[in-house]
Amino acid sequence: MRENDEADVSGTTAQFRAFVDRSGSPETTQPWAMNASGNQVLKLAGIAVGVAVLIAIIAFLFIG
Repeated sequence: MRENDEADVSGTTAQFRAFVDRSGSPETTQPWAMNASGNQVLKLAGIAVGVAVLIAIIAFLFIG
């Protein structure tokens, strides 16, 4: 039974590697090679924090 599990894992790994090889240039597989500027990242982080604070305030008003 264990041999079947190992074969499944091996097959899945082979499929993943084939997918990565087909995906194109190495830059597409490297998350640190994304082209987002620092300002865009800060803007998105600020929006996320703002939404979290807004949700917390609304929750406090409804619960409290």
